[in-house]
This record gives sequence, C-alpha cells and structure tokens, in this order.
Amino acid sequence: MTMKPLVAGAIAMSHGRTIGEGDVNLFAGLVGDFTPIHVDETFAKTSPHGTRIAHGPHGMATAIGMATHTGLFGERVIGLVNINWDFMGAVKIGDTIRSKVTVESVRPTSKPGRSLATYDFEVLNQDDRTVQRGRMLVVVKSD
Repeated sequence: MTMKPLVAGAIAMSHGRTIGEGDVNLFAGLVGDFTPIHVDETFAKTSPHGTRIAHGPHGMATAIGMATHTGLFGERVIGLVNINWDFMGAVKIGDTIRSKVTVESVRPTSKPGRSLATYDFEVLNQDDRTVQRGRMLVVVKSD
C-alpha cells in the first residue's frame, strides 16, 4: 500500500466493516469479557439496545485497524503514546462501521527522524451516525 503524505489536515475514510456475531464472540473470548449484553441475546433483548452490542473497545480496535488501510499509518509507525476515546452509541451486531481519520498535527521529536503525529478518529455507522470518537498520539518515522 502506498503511504499518503503525513501532513496536518489530511483526511482519510476507511472502507466499511460489518460487525458480526462471530466477531463479538471472538473478541469476548480474546479479552475474557462475557458480559451478557455482548453474548446473551435473551438478556440483551431486555436492555435499552434491544439486542447484543459489540464491546466498546472492539469497535475502537476495529476502527483503528480499518484506518491502517488508508495509507496514513503503514511502515512509518513506531509506537503508540496515548489514546483517548469516547463512546456515544452502541455498535450492534449487523452494524457496519467505518473510520474517518484526520491528521490533527505532526511535530518533530528530539530524536532525529521521528515525529509525533496526532490522529483524530470518528467512527460512523451505516446511518452516518457517530458512535465513537477518539484521538491517538503516535511516534512515527518522519516523512
């Protein structure tokens, strides 16, 4: 994949990803979180959502993963410094989410060839409703 130039103001939109039952069950097993709202449809029907929902961090991880296919990350990533994420809505089984990523800032560090890049994320569902929003600070190789 070709990397896009890393400049403040650059925006990329990922392709969509439909969250299925298998995804939720796999994530539950991976992290050990079998809270009924995620894995028990009978229980979840009594919740305000009316059905099972994906784990909040599952949506976040999927959004970040999808963003890696936009060309804004690639081989330039050295490491994650900080992440701050807000959850405004549920991601239900069958929802399709996508990431809108904006490069907020890029600034050099004290180490030559390295920069700090701040990425803003907006996670949209199939109705273009924002269900999550976040910001990541990442050490990257300078362009």
